[in-house]
Amino acid sequence: MFGVEKKVAVAARKAALFSVSGLLGLVGAAFLTGAAWLLLVELKSALFAATVIGGVYMGLALIFAAIGSSSARKPVQQHPDDPNPNGLSPLQLVVVSFLQGVEQGAQAKRKS
Repeated sequence: MFGVEKKVAVAARKAALFSVSGLLGLVGAAFLTGAAWLLLVELKSALFAATVIGGVYMGLALIFAAIGSSSARKPVQQHPDDPNPNGLSPLQLVVVSFLQGVEQGAQAKRKS
């Protein structure tokens, strides 16, 4: 297959699997909602069951809306005068500095 055809095939496969997983998730949510309804009606009342289940779905909707509305993080661009051109973390810089100091101390000890 050519590059474009392979990408289209991979994208179609991902879309199909995502669609099937979404459908199965909806079926599972329907069964769990029904089970929760039966349990809550048995424990309290229909009004209580509707309030709890509605509150759960509203809370999930607000959480997903907040996640969806957040902007994607932009990659950090290093400045040309950046003292850390290797992209090391601060802890890695401390370890490298320590090892360089130990090496310099050993060299100075050998010279004297």
